[in-house]
Amino acid sequence: MFQPGVGVRPFVFTRVFDEAASQQEVYDNVCRDSVCAAMNGFNACLFCYGQTGSGKTHTMFGQSVAMGGNAGAVVSPTSGCVVRAVADLFEAAGALEANCGVSTSLTAQYVQVYQDQLTCLRTGTPVVLREASPGAPVLLQGAAEVELHTLMDAADLLAQGEERKRYASTAMNHRSSRAHTVLVLRVVQTRCGLETTSQLHLVDLAGSERVKKSRAAGGRFVEAVGINSSLMALGRCIAARVEAKSHVPYYESRLTLLLRSALGGDSRTSVVVCCHKEDAHGD
Repeated sequence: MFQPGVGVRPFVFTRVFDEAASQQEVYDNVCRDSVCAAMNGFNACLFCYGQTGSGKTHTMFGQSVAMGGNAGAVVSPTSGCVVRAVADLFEAAGALEANCGVSTSLTAQYVQVYQDQLTCLRTGTPVVLREASPGAPVLLQGAAEVELHTLMDAADLLAQGEERKRYASTAMNHRSSRAHTVLVLRVVQTRCGLETTSQLHLVDLAGSERVKKSRAAGGRFVEAVGINSSLMALGRCIAARVEAKSHVPYYESRLTLLLRSALGGDSRTSVVVCCHKEDAHGD
């Protein structure tokens, strides 16, 4: 990619999808490995990161949720990674029980991070982060933990969350997410008295934005500053991990503290970078 004043910079990705890629294709190549990791007892995480209005919520939740409708309880061509992941977890759990005698339970917590404050998207109550032990996933105190028995249970939870999510209209996106959304799926597998627990984080990050392009003003401007600040904190944590620094600044924001287990090195973590491909957005 050519960047004025810098020259040509290489960006290497496992796979690049254009606008013709289907939701199923994206899920199969990006998210399915995370689901398999969770079923194999590993912590796993999938981020959707990128510019505002570039398709993060569509990729993660699908057209029905992105447009404000009910998520639905059936996997359709427009279903995003979340619905497909839950469906695959149920299918894998059924196969394990039938063939190996492994009993699986699935629970979910659904939260948003708005202006560095956490809220449960099912109940609307504030959520406090608690650290159980070093390296362990952070506990979401105050967030409702919902048992999922069918895909309908997950659809109901997503629909309840839509009613509490923070959206606003900007010059770049008529339905811009103004908060980071995190769905935490907890998988507990039991066989012959032995228990294995893993977590799958599915993260729809709020979009980074240039205020001169989104023309955010007033409350929207304050939201944009908060969003960009938390994304910068996330970037600093990832950079510290890549450079193997002794200190990783997880405590700079609640988003990074919440996702510490996903960034700490013992999680199978993938990132989908969403972007506008027009030249005007190249920078």
